[in-house]
Amino acid sequence: IPIGGMGVPLMGPPPPEVAHRFRVIKYSILILILCTIGELIAGILGGAFGQMLVSSLNLILNALIGVWMLKDDSTIGRIYAFLGRSCCKPCTEQCQGGLTCLMPFIICNLITVLLGLILNNDIGEIIGAFKAMLNSVTFYEAFDFMLLFASTLGALLSQVVGCIYGYLAYREIRDSGVHQTGGDWGNSYPQAEEAPARDVRAPANHCAAFQGSGQRLGG
Repeated sequence: IPIGGMGVPLMGPPPPEVAHRFRVIKYSILILILCTIGELIAGILGGAFGQMLVSSLNLILNALIGVWMLKDDSTIGRIYAFLGRSCCKPCTEQCQGGLTCLMPFIICNLITVLLGLILNNDIGEIIGAFKAMLNSVTFYEAFDFMLLFASTLGALLSQVVGCIYGYLAYREIRDSGVHQTGGDWGNSYPQAEEAPARDVRAPANHCAAFQGSGQRLGG
């Protein structure tokens, strides 16, 4: 998701100065992935997989952006490599990942959380799933509603945490003046100085015209 003209352009892997921020973001992405899978399983158990899949599309998108953002991480890098070899190969070829995905990650998580709270009534669904779990008659129903409750709550909290820590990381990078231009972090290489102009002179002409005397034929 290219979002240009917003803040400092960032590229490459996260710098060491904000490693503590991205460590929290990493766990929030892993929790988001697990909770998304949990919601889909709950949809299968409840006989509403299609509806659950449609409602989870934003979560899937946010999880994919997070995986591409932390593709250099040792754990999430395995997920990135697997997706890059399978269904998401075109995304791997078109998106370079890394900090390029930081701002889209923040914005998409923020939009998903706000739309979920305002339009989808996520809080009401969480409370309803919790009550249904307590009033379940069979273990099957209790497990289904418990999985739905834990997955919905976990997905919401992981997006909130990811959005907050993503912005904190972006602000620290911006305030520290670390940014990337031309594909390298900061000014990793000294700028090339203009070489002094050399005095280029034409080589001396050591060839002289033939000045010898000749004889006329037949003379």
